[in-house]
Amino acid sequence: MRRFILPLTASVVLAACGAQQTQEAVPTKGVVQLSEQFTGEFALIDKAGVPRQDEDFEGKVMLVYFGFTNCPDICPIDINVMSATLNELGEAAGEVAPIFISVDPERDTPQALKDYFAFDERIVPLTGSVEAADAARADGFKVFAQKVELPDSALEYTVEHQQAFFITDRSGQPQIAVLGGSNPQDLAALLRREISK
Repeated sequence: MRRFILPLTASVVLAACGAQQTQEAVPTKGVVQLSEQFTGEFALIDKAGVPRQDEDFEGKVMLVYFGFTNCPDICPIDINVMSATLNELGEAAGEVAPIFISVDPERDTPQALKDYFAFDERIVPLTGSVEAADAARADGFKVFAQKVELPDSALEYTVEHQQAFFITDRSGQPQIAVLGGSNPQDLAALLRREISK
């Protein structure tokens, strides 16, 4: 998958460099404040086939990432960053719901997600019908994704998609997006700030 990043929309406002800081400095590079047009709503199924909605995670700060299990490069790196971020948080990781939402629900079945995420049971991978996955991606989080045919590949197609981590408040409302990838230390700092509110 090629690295494919687009601006979220005109409704996104760049985080101010002079924003209030908590006890520790938090990163500002690539961090955007989100408007209420980002609802964070989704109705999908988890790796056990159990229906899961955004309301199920109320009370926790969500760390949400969109990707797919057949992604050859960017997604595996970012998923490992998610896992390492939870390690970085220590006991505070219990305040976070790390959510992976598939942009390739046709191939990312519950069993595929179960196999792929066996390395870290803390991450909650979600999939569903194409319509439900598209609604979560395009409506709830305004994430760009599109199929790209690969006629000379056994995979047949890949999915180009926006690379971003989303952090919600405890009610599930997306607060910020971190564009273009991040590292565990920076994500942990941003999550700690939201947890402390």
